[in-house]
Amino acid sequence: KGCVPHDLIPPNSDLQKLYNSKDFIRFIETVLGLNKIYSYKDTLSSINYNYYEKNQQLGWHFDNASFAITLMIENADSGGIFEYINKGRDYEKNYLNKKLIQNVLSDNYPIKKLAVEPGSLLLFYGRNYLHRVTPVTSNKGRILVTLNYNLEKGIELSKNARKIFFGRTN
Repeated sequence: KGCVPHDLIPPNSDLQKLYNSKDFIRFIETVLGLNKIYSYKDTLSSINYNYYEKNQQLGWHFDNASFAITLMIENADSGGIFEYINKGRDYEKNYLNKKLIQNVLSDNYPIKKLAVEPGSLLLFYGRNYLHRVTPVTSNKGRILVTLNYNLEKGIELSKNARKIFFGRTN
């Protein structure tokens, strides 16, 4: 997948204003039933534009952030399907069901698919939900924005993760 990292999004953009808006943060806290959430400290991954062109995908993974808010901008004509399971990990309890995850990776477990239309806002516990985006198979790509937040202060990606996802560490 391609990505425009947070540090390349203009500071005065509407997207930055939304991400930092106290009203938006209160909205998320209310919808999720949380007392307090925190902006992601990471300078590359707090806000991202993600795009998938033909044959691009994002493999099975758990997120580093507690949860992501995804705003779908454009769907691919085919492929680029968001798939997930809502079992297998509980980060807060340090629990990981390796057998279940192996079954998912071996195509031996039922996968949930979510059709997300342009304009949809998805609140997703990516830290605990194993998920992926299947390969885009059309010439029209898939474009979305992710806004990442945490239940703890000061969370950021490791240098290794920054290198993998962005090709740089800062």
